[in-house]
Amino acid sequence: MEKKFSEKRPFKKRKKRPCLFCVEKGIIADYKNLDLIRKFISDRGKIMTRRSSGCCAKHQRAIAVEIKRARHLGLVPYTVE
Repeated sequence: MEKKFSEKRPFKKRKKRPCLFCVEKGIIADYKNLDLIRKFISDRGKIMTRRSSGCCAKHQRAIAVEIKRARHLGLVPYTVE
């Protein structure tokens, strides 16, 4: 039986991951916590998007600021060669 091009597959909706910072109340985004900051940086050195990091808007903004602070101080590179 051949499929026609007009037939579409049903769209599977992904479950949204809860925000790491909202779930774990003790974790705070800080520029000195490099292990945590590196989780939110891609292998190319870019800040990950909200969709891929799974954070809420409030904490994504806070992470972005802390990554920029760490970059400015030289703790995290701007780009990876």
